Amino acid sequence: MEVKNRTLYVLEIMENGEHHSFDYETENEAYHAFEFLVKTYKDNRILDKGPVITADDITQLSICKTPSDSEPTCAIANYSPFEWFKDIPEEIMLSAKIYHENLK
Repeated sequence: MEVKNRTLYVLEIMENGEHHSFDYETENEAYHAFEFLVKTYKDNRILDKGPVITADDITQLSICKTPSDSEPTCAIANYSPFEWFKDIPEEIMLSAKIYHENLK
């Protein structure tokens, strides 16, 4: 049986050295999830992250395109710019999970 390779759009949340991924079938779905989180946590956005910020200080949010038969390594170019947030790792993870589950 042949497995058809397709591209997934992966919403990635990186915090404290950990990566959490949420797969979306379409570019539009991933973009809306990204946009929802950015708008929801806009008061926690880091607009000027400066030259040095450690992974322990921030939560990073991005969308990557990746083949469905591999780990989400962003081997294909990033779809969107990164957004950085402070002080919300648990909240943003819970919101991303609920948003993703509601699309199923």
